[in-house]
Amino acid sequence: MSKTQEKIIEIFDSVVESGVKLDTPIEDVDKCNLMFKAATSDTLHQMLGSNMCMFNCEYQGEDAVYIMFSIPIQEKGSKQIVERVVEVVKKLEDCFVTLDSCTSEEVKEDRFVYVTAIKKLEKTNGYDS
Repeated sequence: MSKTQEKIIEIFDSVVESGVKLDTPIEDVDKCNLMFKAATSDTLHQMLGSNMCMFNCEYQGEDAVYIMFSIPIQEKGSKQIVERVVEVVKKLEDCFVTLDSCTSEEVKEDRFVYVTAIKKLEKTNGYDS
């Protein structure tokens, strides 16, 4: 297991145990403001050339963790962004095997691509590792 995977799982475990819960429904999340919230609550992490945060949430009526990466858009072209999005998704899949939701969205005004993933908590052990 890579150091990045270990760090993601460590953060995930910490969020499950005592993390902040989203105060808005998932579909209404303002991604830029959520990054600011993570920064002010000291839960913003840097990895894979991106900022990353996790919050407890409810998804389809079950407890889950909302994971978000913000990848800065640079002038070098979309191919590099796509490769970075794929890298983030691959790392998350390596950590959790399956994700219950995974999307990416480019917000040109923010100059970021946001990759969001949701992992429901398993009833037995909290998550698949």
